[in-house]
Amino acid sequence: MTWLLALVVLAVISWLAFPHVAKVLIRARLKGYWRDANTVDPSAPERLSSPRTVAVVGAGLAGLTAAVTLARKGFTVTVIESNTYLGGKLGSWPVELAPGRTVWASHGFHAFFPNYVNLNRFLDSLGLRRSFTSIGEYVIVGEHDEVRFDDLDNTPALNLLSLAKAGVFPLSDAFKAPGRDLYGLFLEYRHDQTVADFDHVSFAQFDALARTPPKLKLAFNTFARAFFADEDKLSMGELLKSFHFYYLGQDGGLVYDYPTQDYESAFLAPIRAELARHGATIRLSTRVQSLSKTSDGFVLDGERFDQVVMAADVVGARAILGQAQGLPAELTRRFDRLRPGQRYAVLRLWCDKDVRADIPPFVITDRIDVLDAVTAFHRYEVETRADLANHPGFVLELHCYAVPEKLNEREVRDALVAELQVLFPETKGLTISHEVFQLKRDFTAFHVGMYAERPTVETGVPGLVCAGDWVKLPFPAMLMECAAASGLWAANALCREVGVREEPVRSVTLEGALVGTPTPPGRAKLLAMLGKPT
Repeated sequence: MTWLLALVVLAVISWLAFPHVAKVLIRARLKGYWRDANTVDPSAPERLSSPRTVAVVGAGLAGLTAAVTLARKGFTVTVIESNTYLGGKLGSWPVELAPGRTVWASHGFHAFFPNYVNLNRFLDSLGLRRSFTSIGEYVIVGEHDEVRFDDLDNTPALNLLSLAKAGVFPLSDAFKAPGRDLYGLFLEYRHDQTVADFDHVSFAQFDALARTPPKLKLAFNTFARAFFADEDKLSMGELLKSFHFYYLGQDGGLVYDYPTQDYESAFLAPIRAELARHGATIRLSTRVQSLSKTSDGFVLDGERFDQVVMAADVVGARAILGQAQGLPAELTRRFDRLRPGQRYAVLRLWCDKDVRADIPPFVITDRIDVLDAVTAFHRYEVETRADLANHPGFVLELHCYAVPEKLNEREVRDALVAELQVLFPETKGLTISHEVFQLKRDFTAFHVGMYAERPTVETGVPGLVCAGDWVKLPFPAMLMECAAASGLWAANALCREVGVREEPVRSVTLEGALVGTPTPPGRAKLLAMLGKPT
């Protein structure tokens, strides 16, 4: 019996016989689930004593978090955004469906998980989570089956046993090679080292070697596509980090909250008001054409600033910093190598049929070719329900997080509608009265081989910092939490330069529950097949 098999057997017995004791031991093993990521000096002043101008390029979540934090500290903040709206991928804009009928559209549904501690604290500072509600359960719908992640234990490691209990995979699979030797990697996460070690391996390569059971593979695949990549493109290192962040490094669980209002009223209008209250300037529909480092600061399109937060998306950041003047050559080369991920699509439909009532308003789907998720906005969003009071019908939003390159725009749109009717037969023959379709390529790529070159918040150039879900942080964080945490980290870096007190930043634990345990005998051979030395 290998040590892993013995550990699994022991964990199962202790979980079944003494669940409270097992949870206490795991928490102790991880030294708690949360840690301070920075040290705040309480003696440092909370606000600037002399004027300091900061340009925040990009008004997505990262840029807005940095901008509000700096404005509250007394910095003179100018937010520069190329879109006509704030929020980036959390943005919302008006769409006229017919004369006198204007609705709001967005990039799609967003889930706010319990482990988004920095984002949630930022939103709470503005009172923006009061309208949130819980999804209740996490559901994946397939053509012939579905998986429901409800009533799962939230304790790391024990939540894996809960998945087995829920039928996601047979517990006996934990005892079988090769999966027995490889699945332990998920519990042996070491921040930075693990991602670097497995960044050259795709999830598809790992899956082929591990022979993942079908339902567990379904969970893995849908999780992978949430990072805008198919399994043959997604870095296994990034996937290991993501599982640690979302599932195995803290006890928040998979059940998340979501706002019941459109993003404009739920977030963006209050953030705009907060920035105005602190004297910040917002410039929409303004694309930065040039950035130069000078002896006394930075010049953006002819205007001087003391400091700059680069918080544009990957496409914008690459275009600006890859061509910037006066910066170290290695820094500009790093940004020139920054790339977006696969295309993503969002199709919002005003139609005459609804998906069945026994599923949450947002569900993940086991795509046939393109459909990754469905949102029923008419079930919860205040603005949508008000509009439908005068225009009866339903509003469904279809998502594809990683669009196959072979499909053109029309083919993607038609495939989304067709797959909706296959996975949800109750929608067959639906009539569509209006639609808003988006097909974009501006999301961060977490593809194989990109981690080493990923920019960090601090660039090495005084006064220039980066923020966004594309930056490499000194702790695990992904998607919206990475964006918000990087915005805080960037603001803190600028505060340190002028001696102003930082804001606290929190993170999940940096190591998994099995770090330091012996390597199973079979793993060395398997890792060698993946090209990783042991």
